Amino acid sequence: MGDSLSKIVAIFLAVLLLFIFPILNMFENQDDTTQIFVLTQTCEFVDSARSLGYITPAMYREFVNKLSATNNIYEVEMEHYHQKFDPVYDDPKDSATFKNDFNVNYWATYTGEIMEMLFPEASAGDDYKMSKGDYFKVMVKNRNKTAATRIQEILFNADLS
Repeated sequence: MGDSLSKIVAIFLAVLLLFIFPILNMFENQDDTTQIFVLTQTCEFVDSARSLGYITPAMYREFVNKLSATNNIYEVEMEHYHQKFDPVYDDPKDSATFKNDFNVNYWATYTGEIMEMLFPEASAGDDYKMSKGDYFKVMVKNRNKTAATRIQEILFNADLS
């Protein structure tokens, strides 16, 4: 009885070490490669938008299509901070009290407003324009479980969301 139990454990360990862990390692490497690809495409999109000073609907579609080539589902969040200069006055009602100084403020625009500008419901859509000195940020989040995550969940018997 003890001899057959040790053989079952040995077979189980052999299957685990010879098949499961190499497959897990392969899928983890694929996840790393995918992450680098997504980072590269995101950097290219942001750099292009910043250097051109605008985003076109075609640029955004091309970016999303490149991300979808990874067979993952992504949530793309964009933030644009427009630089605004406000003059400083001792008395805001009296323009003669100007202090020869300006406050630099940023007007934030987020994904929803940017997408409404790029893809309005009624018309063809306009370019989303930015100005010199603005900040533009894109965050990409994976919304599905990859094969490596699913295998890890089976091995560790835990939800790794």
